[in-house]
Order: sequence, then C-alpha cells, then structure tokens
Amino acid sequence: MKTRHHEHFEADPTPSHEVARRYREALDDDDQEASLALLHYRGGEDEFKLGSEYCRSNDAADRATGADMLAQLGWSDRTFQNESVAILTELLGDSDPYVIHCAAVGLGHRSAPSAIPSLLGLCGHSDAIVRYGVVLGLSGHEDDRAIAALIQLSKDDDHDVRNWAVFGLGSQIEADSLEIRKALREALADPDHEIRGEALVGLAKRGDPCIVPDLLNEWRDREVSILSIEAAEVTHDSRLYPRLKNFTEIFTLDDAPYFAERLAAAIDACKPVA
Repeated sequence: MKTRHHEHFEADPTPSHEVARRYREALDDDDQEASLALLHYRGGEDEFKLGSEYCRSNDAADRATGADMLAQLGWSDRTFQNESVAILTELLGDSDPYVIHCAAVGLGHRSAPSAIPSLLGLCGHSDAIVRYGVVLGLSGHEDDRAIAALIQLSKDDDHDVRNWAVFGLGSQIEADSLEIRKALREALADPDHEIRGEALVGLAKRGDPCIVPDLLNEWRDREVSILSIEAAEVTHDSRLYPRLKNFTEIFTLDDAPYFAERLAAAIDACKPVA
C-alpha cells in the first residue's frame, strides 16, 4: 500500500529512465547535485527493473547507479524490498570498491538484517570507502554482531569511517553495554571535535555518570561543538549551567543562529530548579 504522497513529484513528468541517465552522467562529472529522488518516490516495477538492469551492466559506474536506485525505492514504503536486498547483497562481492560502497549504503537504507553477515566480511577491506559503506550498512541494527563491528570500526584510521561508526554507536541504536561505553569513551580522545561530540551525545543518552566532567573537560578551550551542547541538553544537569551561561558572554552568536538555538535549549534544560 502506497503511503507516500508528494505534490511536486506527482506533477513531475520526467521519465524515470531520464532521471537515471542524468544521475549516471553526474557520476562522471562528480556532480553532487544530481538526484534520484523522483525515481525513488515512484518506486514502482518500472523503476525496479531499471535499477536491476543498471546493476547488471559491465560498467562499474552503471552498477553504482543501479545500487543507488534500488537503495531507496518507495521511500519508507520500501518497495521491492526482498528483491532489492538480494541484488544489493550480491553487489557486495563486486570488484569495484565504489560499487561495494553504494551497495552497502543501500543495504543500510533497506535496513536488511539478512545482509549483516556479508557486510561483516568487509570490515577489514583495504579501501576506506568500502569500510565507510559498511558502517552505514550496519548502523541502526540492534544486533550484537553489527554492534561489535561498529566498535571495531570506531577505531579505524579513516576519519569518516571513525566518525560515522561513533555516530552509529552513540545515536543510532538504543543498546547499552560496557563495550559500547568503552568505545565511546575512547572516542573522547579523538583529535576531531565532531567525533568527540558524537561520543559525548552517546554517553549522555546512556546516562553515563562521568558525562558532566567529560563535558567540562571538552569545554576547556573555545572550540565548542554543537554536538557537545546537545549532549549537555540531554543531561539536564545543573552543574553544567554556569558554563553554558558563560558561553553566551564569550561567544558572538549573531552569525550562528542554530548554535544559539541549541545553546538556549541546553541552558533551559540545565537551569537549576528553584
């Protein structure tokens, strides 16, 4: 049953094969603006067959396009779920790293538990773009095997792999364990403030008893991430209130409306009860 409805896409007469062609050409031009949204929205048999044909091409960029097409057919309705998952899982054995990446990302969109074993086999792939895809393919699964793999990948040498693995552990699952907290705590030592921020959010959501000193330690210098502010909001801990208020005095927030909004929310959440 179709639950999606979008006026703009309903009125767009562009044939799906033309949408796919433009997207495929954009891969050659490294054009980030090209989109398959209209094709995904339609998500019918024609779109599935078209994506399948691309996946069978001898050209790697065609196969990557096909994987991207099958990844989100029908949006949340996930049309042709089993058929698409089978094709995407097969593409995990492709010879081209970018095709494997696209297939893994597609399986993440499809949220396919059946693909977990195949994804696990790629955790140690030599190409970072494959490992990055694996992270996105495994994120969101409350599965011990997937979680263990994300913990491993949260220590990866590649920044993007590490970043998304920590995000996957911290915010994409509800699971809580000593192993998850240990991985998040180790990520607090990462040189990248965004990765540390993702770890702080994950620890805050789990009510970690050390989150307040962790945040105060993170705020020792003037590089304060939005993620750390969001973590503070989650805690509702009044011990953070003085430092949060201090940020309104030392930072110029006129040019950072979103930061100002999140800071105000954190201040309100941590305000001491009279």
